[in-house]
Amino acid sequence: MARTLHADGTTGKVFIYKNDAAPSTYETPTGPQLGDLHFHSDLSYLGNAQVIDVTLTHPERTRSSSTSKGLFGSTTWYNPRQGTETYDLASHGFGRVVPFIPFYGSAQMPSGTVVQQVGESARAVSIFVTGTAIRAFENWVTFDDTLPAITRRYRVFLFETLFAPSGNESIRIEPSLFRAGFGKLSTAYRYLRESAAPDVFVTAGKTADVQSGGLKVVLPDGTLAMQSATYTGSFAGSPGRGVRI
Repeated sequence: MARTLHADGTTGKVFIYKNDAAPSTYETPTGPQLGDLHFHSDLSYLGNAQVIDVTLTHPERTRSSSTSKGLFGSTTWYNPRQGTETYDLASHGFGRVVPFIPFYGSAQMPSGTVVQQVGESARAVSIFVTGTAIRAFENWVTFDDTLPAITRRYRVFLFETLFAPSGNESIRIEPSLFRAGFGKLSTAYRYLRESAAPDVFVTAGKTADVQSGGLKVVLPDGTLAMQSATYTGSFAGSPGRGVRI
C-alpha cells in the first residue's frame, strides 16, 4: 500500500498517509481516517525535545530505636518512622512546566512508585517538573526493618507542545533536515507513537490496589513492583500500551 506525502501550496496543509486514496480524502481528516495518517498539520503533536537519564542515591532510612508491645506483652515491634525528601535531578531550559513522562525500568513511572521494599518498610518516589528543573520527591516509612541506601535510575522525557503552527514554512527539505506543517513535523524531534516493538509502556489506568490494609503495585509493563504480605486482593494491573519515542 502506497505512502503519500502531500503538501498544498494554497492552504499550507501537509500530510503523510498510508492508503491508495486521493489526497483530497485526507484534506480534513475524520476519526476513521486517523489510523491511516502518519502526520497531518491540522493535528496536535508532542515532540520529544529532551531526555534526562540520571541515577540517584537515596540515603539509608533507619528504623526507629523505640519499640511497642502487643496485648499482654506477647509481641514487640519497632515503632513506625516516616519522612520525605526532595531532590533536584537535572535542570531544563524550557522556562515553563512542559508535558513529561518519567520512566522507572521499562515502564511509565506513576506518582508514588515503590522503588525499595524491605519487609513492610518501603520507599516511594514521585517525579515532577517545575519551570526550570526535574525533581524527585521521596516518601519513606520504616517498620521493623531499616531501608539501606540504594541507587536507582530514572529517565524523564520532556515534550515540546507542537499544538500551534509557527512561522510561514509549509514544507522544507534539505540533506540533513526535514520540516513540515509549520514546524509541527521536524527531524529535530522524536515523537511518541504506539509500537509493537516498544521502548517503554504507558497506561492511563490505575497501577495500585489496596485490600485488607495491604498494597499491591503493578507497573504498565506488567511488572510486579510491590505486594505487601497483608494484601489479599487480585489486582493484575491495567493494560499498558507499548510506545516508541
